[in-house]
Amino acid sequence: MVKHTGGKVGKAGETLVSKKSSKPAKSKAGKTLKQHQDKKH
Repeated sequence: MVKHTGGKVGKAGETLVSKKSSKPAKSKAGKTLKQHQDKKH
C-alpha cells in the first residue's frame, strides 16, 4: 500500500500508528482512512 504523507489522510495514518493517540482519535482516523480507501483505491 502506498504511504500517504500529507494532508488529512496522512495525518490519520500517523494518528493510528501513534501509541500516544487517544481511542476516540484513533476511531476518527480509522473512519477517515476507510472513507479514503473506498473512494480512491
